[in-house]
Amino acid sequence: MDDSETWALVPVKRFSQAKSRLGDILVATERTKLAQAMLCDVLGNLRDTRALAGIAVVSADPEAFAIAKRFDAAMIFDDVETGVNAAVQRGLDAFQPYGRRVLVVPADIPFARPEDFEHVIRLLDHTPIVLVPALYDGGTNALAMRSPDMLEPRFGEESFRAHRALARQRQLSCSVFKSHGIGKDIDCPIDFGPYLISSQNLGTTGSFLDELKIAERFGSDDHPVPVRLF
Repeated sequence: MDDSETWALVPVKRFSQAKSRLGDILVATERTKLAQAMLCDVLGNLRDTRALAGIAVVSADPEAFAIAKRFDAAMIFDDVETGVNAAVQRGLDAFQPYGRRVLVVPADIPFARPEDFEHVIRLLDHTPIVLVPALYDGGTNALAMRSPDMLEPRFGEESFRAHRALARQRQLSCSVFKSHGIGKDIDCPIDFGPYLISSQNLGTTGSFLDELKIAERFGSDDHPVPVRLF
């Protein structure tokens, strides 16, 4: 086993519980389909990332594993389901015996392209930790490490600051890559703004949003579609 190999690790929440913050504009079945579409785009772009040796999905949802299989991803069963950080840690523990480099990415960043992921992996040659912050909410949209045991995952609110502080405590140098591709996710209604939708080729996610006619749901004729102002 080559310890310079980099594997992607994607934690996937049960689709029936995904995207609850979109409940004001999407019904449960639509939120499920959106989460599945975004996972397909994320796995497709990871599969096309030449610098990756493989992909692993950690989840308790059988449908997530069915999607993972379509993209030749390995599957790690999350039998405890105690949250995203526990799921990520479970995946990191699975990699630990092999000492692989790991790139942890969420399942809701359909804007990320293979070249974005390849840039993160190249940065690992220079520093043992690479962080990609979410563009708007202080979260972490990618965490790359030369070894699975370098940092405990702290995903969630203000996780970028938490990961960076933890790296400092461990005296591990850290690169920060601000990526418009990786940094954007779809988590809240405001993420459907026209800037995000019209400026990107969103693949399966874009097709699903077109099917939903998401702009019309915001009453684009009478009310402005939400746009981030920062």
